[in-house]
Amino acid sequence: MTEPDRRRDNLVSNTPPAPYATDGTDFRGALRYHYVVALKKFLKFFPVFLLLWIQLFVFKLDYLLPVGIIGFLGAMWTLMIFGSRMIRVSKCWRIFRVYPLEFRTPVEKYGMESTHTLYLRFGDQGGTPFTLRASNTMLRGRWPAGITDGVWYAGDEPFGGAFIVPGGGELLFQQPKDWAEAEEYRNSAGLERIEKAGRAGIKRPAHFK
Repeated sequence: MTEPDRRRDNLVSNTPPAPYATDGTDFRGALRYHYVVALKKFLKFFPVFLLLWIQLFVFKLDYLLPVGIIGFLGAMWTLMIFGSRMIRVSKCWRIFRVYPLEFRTPVEKYGMESTHTLYLRFGDQGGTPFTLRASNTMLRGRWPAGITDGVWYAGDEPFGGAFIVPGGGELLFQQPKDWAEAEEYRNSAGLERIEKAGRAGIKRPAHFK
């Protein structure tokens, strides 16, 4: 691992305390908050880029073309980011509907990708037999503060899950890092667990990009 990789893997979020309970009693508050944050971030930038794009057609001046292109690209990028955030929060919502929250500790950090993906394992109950990957619903490329002390988790590790980090209240979606590596654990899970995974939308691998 290079020195820049080590520095990136040690990045910790300075997120302030969440405005909702993060003790496993209020997953609805977490979902509402992250939906609202995603919408606010979208409304902060999208109208500006949209105006830059539209003014090109209103004034029809050739020298405004570069500004119009910036507006178009910015609007499309903002839409993509907003859609990605909403999809991740929706995935967590489906999981919380099916699985109860339970406290898991400790959490072992294994690495981070620049694509806002964290690699980790749960150290309780003999330890996770395979590495998990988790994606922050707000696409933050940092480790949530205090994550190694434990999280409130809902799901089934070989299929996937969602968890809330106490304190900052970060919401993350999780699935095995290597879907094929966890295949034997899914095959031996039993019909009830497989059926629950289907209802929670984690029976198949999700795209983390």
